[in-house]
Amino acid sequence: MPSSDDELRTTARELLRSTRYLTLGTASPQAVPWVTAVAHAWDDEDGFYWQSGLDTLHSRNIAANPVVSLIIYDSSPAGGGGDALYALARAEVLEGEELAEGCDLYYRRRYPDEATRARRFRPPRDFAGDSPIRIYRARVTAYSMLSPDGHPVHGDEVNHRVVIPFSTKQLAE
Repeated sequence: MPSSDDELRTTARELLRSTRYLTLGTASPQAVPWVTAVAHAWDDEDGFYWQSGLDTLHSRNIAANPVVSLIIYDSSPAGGGGDALYALARAEVLEGEELAEGCDLYYRRRYPDEATRARRFRPPRDFAGDSPIRIYRARVTAYSMLSPDGHPVHGDEVNHRVVIPFSTKQLAE
């Protein structure tokens, strides 16, 4: 029986609520790909936030080419079979008021315990000016997942990704 969009959205919600890191994919101006893991937080407008040094390869790639990909996945099942949420997005460094809002959101999501957040919190000024670290946001334009039903022609022999109607707004539901 084919999986419904509701089932895929439920899986996507569970992944976001239980996974603290995402894999960020970038590409250089010469189309050389690069992936890296980053600790992330998300908002209810399909924004994903992370901290990175300005001189890291992925940050330099974003400065030259802001189109990125994100993968949030559960790698815990033995022998594979974990679920993954894939996304296409556009990334940017946050500045000004957006930096203050992004910094607050990042620390509230990453550290829901107030005592832990108070110890870990860094103010927006730590991500501006001469600081070598910035807070980034990627706004997702499309989400997809591997269909648990397999490929429509080749079945389970070939993975088949399907676009899903999903938004982080649905996490509040």
